[in-house]
Amino acid sequence: MNTEKIEEILAREEIQIAPYWKRVVAHIIDDLLLSMVIIGIYWDSIIQNTGNAEAILAIVSNSWLVLYGIRILYHWLFVQYYGATIGKIVVKIRILEVELLDNPSLKQALVRSLLRAFSEFLMYLPFFYIFANPLRRGLHDMATNTLVVELKHYNA
Repeated sequence: MNTEKIEEILAREEIQIAPYWKRVVAHIIDDLLLSMVIIGIYWDSIIQNTGNAEAILAIVSNSWLVLYGIRILYHWLFVQYYGATIGKIVVKIRILEVELLDNPSLKQALVRSLLRAFSEFLMYLPFFYIFANPLRRGLHDMATNTLVVELKHYNA
């Protein structure tokens, strides 16, 4: 679906694209949460090697596979079931599948999570595409036909 068609749908449904700052804050929150999980997993090893910087660096460098596995699982499940990670929930943004304007499917969420993790592995360089795209879609969003949008504010 082309950009004009997506913009037309968003205007009709009164849906706003998520601002950059909310996406950055959500990303920081998610990274902090995932870092705490990883530290928790390796806590005993870290405590046993207190004072031995070399051993702690070895633990950290050997944990990258676990880190990416947890990261992929976290993003996949939260996006598929809730349409957002915890960070996105906190800043009130979510991920929508463009065609149905609903949570991404199981496959879309998995592919999005894998591509997002791959972008992080490439030192976040593919994320810069978000700044060049009028819909603020990263490559992981374009490949899975998703958008990051703001939640509607309702007046009670």
